[in-house]
Amino acid sequence: MSRFLSSLFSRFLPWIVLAHALAFIIFWLTNSLFYTSTNDYLAGMLGSRLDYISLLLTVSALIALWSLVRAILSLTGRAGKRTAIFTWLFAIVSLIYIAFFYGSFWLLFRESPVQLVRLGQMLGYFRLVLDGVLLLVLALLAGFLIRSMFRRNVQAGERLNWQALIPVLVVYAILWALPLIIPPGDALRGEVPDKPLIIAHRGASMLAPENTNASAALADNLGVFGLETDVQVSLDGGLFLMHDDTLSRTTNVASIFPGREQEPASDFTLEQLSQLNAGTWFVEQDPFHAIRDGLVTPAQEADYRQQGIPMLEDWLSIVRAHELIFIFDLKAPPTGHPYADSFFDLAFEQIHNVGIDHQIWFLVDPLQLQTVHNLAPYMTRANGADYQSPPTVADLTGQGYQLVNVEYGLSPRWIAEYQAANLWVNIYTVDEPWQFSRLWLLNVDSVTTSNAGVMVALEKPTFSLPYNQYLLVWVGVGLLGLGLIAVLLFTATKPLQASS
Repeated sequence: MSRFLSSLFSRFLPWIVLAHALAFIIFWLTNSLFYTSTNDYLAGMLGSRLDYISLLLTVSALIALWSLVRAILSLTGRAGKRTAIFTWLFAIVSLIYIAFFYGSFWLLFRESPVQLVRLGQMLGYFRLVLDGVLLLVLALLAGFLIRSMFRRNVQAGERLNWQALIPVLVVYAILWALPLIIPPGDALRGEVPDKPLIIAHRGASMLAPENTNASAALADNLGVFGLETDVQVSLDGGLFLMHDDTLSRTTNVASIFPGREQEPASDFTLEQLSQLNAGTWFVEQDPFHAIRDGLVTPAQEADYRQQGIPMLEDWLSIVRAHELIFIFDLKAPPTGHPYADSFFDLAFEQIHNVGIDHQIWFLVDPLQLQTVHNLAPYMTRANGADYQSPPTVADLTGQGYQLVNVEYGLSPRWIAEYQAANLWVNIYTVDEPWQFSRLWLLNVDSVTTSNAGVMVALEKPTFSLPYNQYLLVWVGVGLLGLGLIAVLLFTATKPLQASS
């Protein structure tokens, strides 16, 4: 038993831990917005603001390096020379890390199920690479298996069992053919679809403080199609822009109104809101490393420090002047608020009176849908759908909706069904170039993104191949796999040839 455990720890455990550490690192480095929101969540829960994810990434990188060193030592036959205490220390750390890995992802996927969907989407988008890697790995494994069998034949002086190759080659051929039957989504048949139009999520919110006038102006300068924001009502009936229920994350409310950090934002008057700074937090925390990476000029940094909480009318002026699309969430105040019952009417009236109905995408629930249809027929009536239980085409068209606004977890089948019924499909929040490219290849109409600068600059999907080129590449990968098998078989039979 001790021999088995020793073999497990020295040969297999380093590779297992290395795979888990790399998976952890890749997941978080390719998930920029969720990276930041998770840090915000942990800061609120633990009461101290640190870059917790960077700390965990550093620990994972050190464990990955340790695992790689031990794996190399095992391959070179030197792992046995290490002291037993280091072997057991590595085993204990490894088991703790693997428990942390599965525990953290269980909590993550439970709290945010779309992250599990995103993981599948990422693996699916990079199938062009993953399929090839898997096929070549399988070819190596098959080659080593047959090579070992042939060497035993050679050492025993027996004839080589060439028939053992037949099932291996049949399985290899089947696995090679599967991607031709179900090709990757980024193996394109026909032309690349039109690029999705870009809606700036809370403005250019990875380059400027979210939901500020600076963020809206920067997004417009980048050349976006529209702006997205969140509208709340103050205690005295003013409409202002703020995403969170409280003011604590994005303003200096703690210093201006100590003790009121966790009060609803809608419990403040316009005069009180006007005293708050809504930009300094972005400069000090640099949540997306825009300042560190030189994407923010000193003049912009100084401007950000002067940003206050904007009123709805501020953004409506920008939308009107620059002919942008405007989509917004109405965040209703708590029950008992003076404007709890009239909030919708206040917002609708102010937006309608600006005279830009054709530029408005109104996220409206079925109870208020008829009001928008009757009083503002030129506004686009948008449904805020749940990707886990999307509404049917019949329900949407029957109620008079024209647009579906839904998270990126929505399946390609639903996207195709909605578009076939002439429903516009807007997907949020798409901050990674590969995710944007995946939706581009699915011919999505528009996306809402915090990463507007990068998305506007994309001239083509990050990764795709015309189908005929994909066939050539896949044939080459298949032949390479066969070549690996042949080389391994040659090395197995070489001693026999030499002895004869």
